[in-house]
Amino acid sequence: MTTDRRLATLGMMLGIFLAGIDGTIVSTAMPTVVSSLGGLELYSWVFAVYMLFAAVTMPLFGRLADSYGRKRLFYVGIGVFVVGSALAGAARSMPQLIAFRAVQGVGAGAMFSIPYTVLGVIYPPDQRGKAIGYGSAVWGVSSVVGPLLGYLIVATLSWRWVFYLSVPVGVAAALVTARSLEETTGAVDRHVDVAGAVTLSIGVGALLVALETLAESTVVAAGLVALGLASLAAFYVVERRARVPILPLSLFGDTTFVVTNAAGFLTSFAVFAALTYDPLFVQSVRGSASGAALIVFPISIGWSGTSFVSGRLINRFGERRLATVGPMLMAASFVVAALWSVDTPLWAMMATVFVTGVGMGTLTPPLLVAIQNHLGTERMGLATSSQQFFRNLGGTVGVAVLGVVLNASMRGRLAAVPGISDLGDLQRRLLDGGETPAVVAAIMADGLSVVFVASAVVCLTAAVVAAQIPEPGGESGARPSND
Repeated sequence: MTTDRRLATLGMMLGIFLAGIDGTIVSTAMPTVVSSLGGLELYSWVFAVYMLFAAVTMPLFGRLADSYGRKRLFYVGIGVFVVGSALAGAARSMPQLIAFRAVQGVGAGAMFSIPYTVLGVIYPPDQRGKAIGYGSAVWGVSSVVGPLLGYLIVATLSWRWVFYLSVPVGVAAALVTARSLEETTGAVDRHVDVAGAVTLSIGVGALLVALETLAESTVVAAGLVALGLASLAAFYVVERRARVPILPLSLFGDTTFVVTNAAGFLTSFAVFAALTYDPLFVQSVRGSASGAALIVFPISIGWSGTSFVSGRLINRFGERRLATVGPMLMAASFVVAALWSVDTPLWAMMATVFVTGVGMGTLTPPLLVAIQNHLGTERMGLATSSQQFFRNLGGTVGVAVLGVVLNASMRGRLAAVPGISDLGDLQRRLLDGGETPAVVAAIMADGLSVVFVASAVVCLTAAVVAAQIPEPGGESGARPSND
């Protein structure tokens, strides 16, 4: 069977939609989930454990896809995700839901990377930008649709259907892929670097959990940091000796690999913080719960629409130029956000975050196309999974680190407010529908301004890094001929 490119693209788009919609649709339903299952103190872990397991499994799925075939691993990812979704929908307690979200996260590790890998394989280098643009646009659309769909499901059915929805979509993606995609893999040596996968997963996982627990226990966080660093040291030793390493250390001396992944990490650090803290500003400073739900839409719209255009412009302007302009637009939007106040109109805030989305959409396809074209078809899974891994890692680290920055900038002033001692107390009060006292709104505005300034600095750093992407055909950026 030969590959039906259009139908195979549809299958990959369904997979991307499945992974993209999960975050926003679950976020919308979580207040209802907490009301049903209890466990408010575990609220953040429903998201953290999902992102953690997705992040640590991406490199493994990428390497296995190159060795055993992208189609097979796509099936595995879809299967695990659908099973995790069905179990999450049937959860009877918050600990059960968190455990099943971990299963979902493992499947998401495949869905975050393998569809883009397949697109990179079935499209030639000069058309990859357009294909990746389609994928990024679908991701953005799913982010826009997610909150509305989540609201409708919770209002008309049950929060459990937020998770059950993934089952028919996943089955459809698998069926379309089965009918359209020919299995391809260039690898002969199918050795699995188990030791590398285990040490990398423990190392990255321990460090991410340390960030999540830092505000609760510095002793536990310190122990997790020590475990994470020791595991990453072991990973370094293992990879030096591995026959087929899960993440070849030689790539960290490759300019294109380093700068594209560093730029992806830094920009995701900022944009996922915006998705988290922009709604917090609107709800806690301006006192608008409905506005908090609306403020993320312009980011998704700008991201998806511009990704579609950016993918088509790569051949004209080149990866480096687009990947440099994107972070600069994001930085400008964060500078404006740092000037927000309680009197800033909602439309002006939405215009600001739209620019954030435009910046992200401008740079996402060029970064992925640059590394895919550079590493070539035989290492397409490695190229794609590494980019998605560092982006996901950046988003997780960004939310956690800027949360620490926000807490640190406000802790002293919040302690003087009766009933609110830290950001956790404020978030619980907002979740329960409470109003924010004027003095707390002023404190929050100042604290979030610090977060936005820090995000602007991170984006400017990303622009400097992206400017180092080698031009195709250059000495350090020459693309291999295996395409």
